[in-house]
Amino acid sequence: MLNQKFQPPKKSDIKSWEVVKFLYENGFTYQHVYKDISKSLRVDANSSENYVDYPTTMREAIEFVETYKEQGRK
Repeated sequence: MLNQKFQPPKKSDIKSWEVVKFLYENGFTYQHVYKDISKSLRVDANSSENYVDYPTTMREAIEFVETYKEQGRK
């Protein structure tokens, strides 16, 4: 169910798996998330300059979900 770009953490890295679970439960399946959603509809939408990196810590993940919740899958 996760995007092909998803790079799983090591099996033993429990904290990273908790971040993955939190993001997934909030609709983020490692699809592209845009800094500026209005630019995502333009021809140059594939420009990586507008993509947001996925968080690696729970603190970052909470902020990420709050900031980009409108781009999460419902």
